Amino acid sequence: MFCLTTDHVHTDAEVVGEPRAPDVVQPLQSVTAKDGDSVQFHCVIVANPQPDIAWFHCGKLLKISAEFRPQYDTSTNTCSLDVREVFPEDTGRYTVLARNCFGSATTSADLSVRENEAIRGVV
Repeated sequence: MFCLTTDHVHTDAEVVGEPRAPDVVQPLQSVTAKDGDSVQFHCVIVANPQPDIAWFHCGKLLKISAEFRPQYDTSTNTCSLDVREVFPEDTGRYTVLARNCFGSATTSADLSVRENEAIRGVV
């Protein structure tokens, strides 16, 4: 089975069972962290076939790196983004887009990064 979409063809999309557009069953939750903390966003998105996942920060496609590591666990349908170390410039809205040939779904949450008083010299 392959799915044709407006921008590309999924040749590896296998539908076993009932086809299903992506559906967010557990949305992302907003997070408040201190400067330098590690953060994880996670949500549960079910789809058949498995969706393509993209992450955005403040509306822009997030560049995947050692600092920003996305994962998708097919056994639990959990989609996560690990941020190794957050800084004030990482503050903003994070959105995950899940898309397969039957549709798409998004969920968003905010990250608020507080300055670490110890770094500024305040005890």
